[in-house]
Amino acid sequence: MSTAAVLVLNVDYSPLEVISWRKAMEKIVIGKVELVTAYIDRVIRSPSTEFPFPAVVRLVGRYARRRVRLARRNILARDAHTCQYCGIRPPSSELTVDHVVPKAHARGGRVRLPNGDVVRVNSWVNEVAACRPCNTRKADRTPAQAAMKLRRLPRVPSRVDIAWMKIRANGSIPDEWSFYLGSAPS
Repeated sequence: MSTAAVLVLNVDYSPLEVISWRKAMEKIVIGKVELVTAYIDRVIRSPSTEFPFPAVVRLVGRYARRRVRLARRNILARDAHTCQYCGIRPPSSELTVDHVVPKAHARGGRVRLPNGDVVRVNSWVNEVAACRPCNTRKADRTPAQAAMKLRRLPRVPSRVDIAWMKIRANGSIPDEWSFYLGSAPS
């Protein structure tokens, strides 16, 4: 993990997200976060002063409860940049987002999932990461119609899930973060 990354904790000290050191410094200066832990032997210098290099910061004030935005990058992160049909892990540029129940099956912008739930066609529980060959093979059919099986059912991730996904994607965990991370969600 690059030491330019900063772990952001919620008010209750639970992991919330990973941001750049520049963004962390902006938030410290305007009072949105407070410095919890700094990287050892690293400082940020200005012409007139030195600041500790942030490793872990914590939100000040309100508890963050915002939902995770439905976006391609978050779907790929939730699915660990892995095709949910064949299990391969191609470069992100080779992954697509597939609708489990295709848009063509939508009525009024909603689809009925195999479990009977009716959801919006563009929703966390109806979109998965898929490699191009699997997405092409599945085409405009449900996984059952295409004789394909999902490795994991899609679900709505929490902000903590996304934070852990970013932590895993960045490689090793800095020593300064370990106390605040506990065990990773599955």
